[in-house]
Amino acid sequence: MRRVAAPLAILLAILLPLTLRPTAAPASAPAPAPASADRYEPGGGPTFNVPNPWGNAAENTRIVRKVEEAFRHVRRTADDPHPVILVTGYLFDRKLSADALIAACRRGVSVRVIIDRDVVARPLRELVTILNADNVRDRDRNDVADNDARAGRCNRALPFDEDGLRRGEGAIPLMSVEEARRSVSEPTGREVTWGSDGSYVLRCSGSCRGARDANVHSKFYAMSNTGSARNVVMVSSSNLNGGGAKLGWNDLVVMKNRPATFGFLRDVHRLMTAQRPAGRELLELVDGPYTTRVFPIDGAKANDPLLRDLRRIRCTSDLGRTTLHIQQFWWNGHRGNYLWDKIRRLARDGCEVHIIIGAVDRRLGRKMRDARRAGLVDFWDSRIDTDDDGYVNTRTHMKSIAVRGTYGDDRRYAGVWTGTANWSNGSLTRGDENTVNIESRSLWRRYVDYWQVVRNHSHR
Repeated sequence: MRRVAAPLAILLAILLPLTLRPTAAPASAPAPAPASADRYEPGGGPTFNVPNPWGNAAENTRIVRKVEEAFRHVRRTADDPHPVILVTGYLFDRKLSADALIAACRRGVSVRVIIDRDVVARPLRELVTILNADNVRDRDRNDVADNDARAGRCNRALPFDEDGLRRGEGAIPLMSVEEARRSVSEPTGREVTWGSDGSYVLRCSGSCRGARDANVHSKFYAMSNTGSARNVVMVSSSNLNGGGAKLGWNDLVVMKNRPATFGFLRDVHRLMTAQRPAGRELLELVDGPYTTRVFPIDGAKANDPLLRDLRRIRCTSDLGRTTLHIQQFWWNGHRGNYLWDKIRRLARDGCEVHIIIGAVDRRLGRKMRDARRAGLVDFWDSRIDTDDDGYVNTRTHMKSIAVRGTYGDDRRYAGVWTGTANWSNGSLTRGDENTVNIESRSLWRRYVDYWQVVRNHSHR
């Protein structure tokens, strides 16, 4: 079994003094609880939402509420005295998510958030105010702060109750938009800049490890503990925002008690914080049935791991014809075309190919419709204008394939490949993304069932 890819280990070794040592909790932090004190444990496997207009509020928010509940149960314990929450995201505007992360920081958890967009939404500004208030600068890189912090750990002077929850509205004096924007560029890969709470919100200058005019599109939520579970990783197509809950079909996969996967993403998060450029070698970890990958990589078609995966598929198997159930939000450009060419060849070779798209460029859309008319693929469009105003309101936001049949030497393979990467050029070589391939018959079944649900709300 391959563990952490060599390039990641090399990069981490040169990040002085980035030894990934835990940030020491101050004496005023709550005392560690016994390891068995919290009986909560997040459910493993997949979670799917139902967007508007078909889902109610609870169905809309299944994914974000599951993530928030896990945040609420991260705490200092005897066997995890320096707990960590790691977040990456493209958008963030959900107050309950901000509150859960703020409360965790108040409990002595190191909360480290990397976000793409400008700081505008009030919940994110509140989170910035709390986590970044004690951040400092270290311009000469000598690991000694250049200035005193403007506030204590987790903005400690503010009124919170013993569980870290705000006592009343208006208790948090917000930074101005300009102050917040400035503060989210100051945390670096050096721990001293994070302040005494070891927490921060960071907006990279473009993609953290890729192009400066690209995006942080990665979405993972990793916790060193939550309730009775340890080393929990959640990978999702959904941001912690209202649009992800209400306007898109999204997925979340939970991996529990996976120290290798948690450690891998902790190291990746550190590289993102340090804004270390990606190299040509893919950062990848194989951990049992889970293969986790992070992007970008410096390369193109020859280095595309998804294309390599597709090339390992054969259309006859011990289970009958190999099937592919695809949901892809954005499919375009050179990469979208060569992935489509491979999938079309698989269909011509006898694979059953079922596709739902959320957006596709016109040329590719014509090719897919032609293949449908020729009987090669089952093709559906999830874009729906629910209020007849001429604009799309709801669509699939997923980036997944459920595969059953022959994959490599396994003629009885069943699994799901999912994550954050659209099938476009930038997702491979420019922006921050993460994916996971999971071999699991039960997971395959759940994703195919969900594919059918989304298809029932799509059109040809």
